[in-house]
Amino acid sequence: MRLASSAIVSVLCTVTALAPARIHLVVNPFGGGGAGLATLDAVRPIFEAAGMEVNTLMTEYAGHAGEYVSSLDLLDGVVGIGGDGTAHELADAMLRRPEDERVPIGIVPAGSGNTWAFDLGVGDATVAARAVAAGQTSRVDVRAVESEGDAAVRYAINICGVGMPAAVLERANALRAVTGGANYELAGLTLIAAGQTSYGATLEVETADGAITLELEDFSFAQAQVNRHMGKRVCFAPDALMDDGLLNLVLIKKSGALDILHANALARSAMHVDLPFVEVIGCRSYTLTPRRAPPGLQASTVNLDGELEDLGSGGAFRARCVPRALEVFSPRLNDARVDTSDELEPRLVMGLVGLLGG
Repeated sequence: MRLASSAIVSVLCTVTALAPARIHLVVNPFGGGGAGLATLDAVRPIFEAAGMEVNTLMTEYAGHAGEYVSSLDLLDGVVGIGGDGTAHELADAMLRRPEDERVPIGIVPAGSGNTWAFDLGVGDATVAARAVAAGQTSRVDVRAVESEGDAAVRYAINICGVGMPAAVLERANALRAVTGGANYELAGLTLIAAGQTSYGATLEVETADGAITLELEDFSFAQAQVNRHMGKRVCFAPDALMDDGLLNLVLIKKSGALDILHANALARSAMHVDLPFVEVIGCRSYTLTPRRAPPGLQASTVNLDGELEDLGSGGAFRARCVPRALEVFSPRLNDARVDTSDELEPRLVMGLVGLLGG
């Protein structure tokens, strides 16, 4: 049984009465340019010093971490060494198990982004490993996604993106064979250059104050987040909290090239929310029904935590927040906002927007 150490700490973090004695440690040796094995060597002494029994498992392909969690007889916790993709697999698979079989999950960051780990307050591998060894846990919200005609429930811990978020990911995956890596910036620019940025959809949103319906005639982004940051620690949902029972739905309701570039550059400092065509809605759930996609692109494709999902049946789906459904190893949730506006890329984009009169 896990007990809160104090009434104050229990709001954000609980310290387990007993630190985990036995864990499965799932290592992605390919993520972050091969950082997984080096990270394993760095944190193994922390687990050994705590007297923990560690069953180390290596992933061999995408989805392998989730398969481990789905099939194993679980111990006192499952910890991944990897990036956001590994974290997504562990969480999704754990939440698909019966509630009485679930154990805490953890992530020791060793990927290219590590955004979710950062928002959990474990952006450093040593901090993450010490939280596991000490049995420090927090409970965080997750998102359940259900599509029409499909009984399966998909879980996501970070983003659910329709429109450009899905199209850019799909194009980046296709470019991987050419560039040797998933180049999201190049993927986005090729879509903008081809004019494949305009989408239409109907949104039915359940907010704390009631239900609203929005007709989106010409949008480029409809992205909901549980936590503040997305890839490269861009603060796309600056008011999102990981344990408030709400999703933050960010809408970019224009699809022109300058509008998209402007919004994405300003997102580096969380100032995109001040643009007149950007709207942020805090909601318990929403249903999105695609009406139109650019020629050659699928309206039914959704970006769930950096993984493409084809929801079929026209792409209509319902996303709902499941409050505090996931127990994670974390000393304290991170409430910091990252400002990356001084990096070269957003500075160049803002300069371009200025030259073109945006």
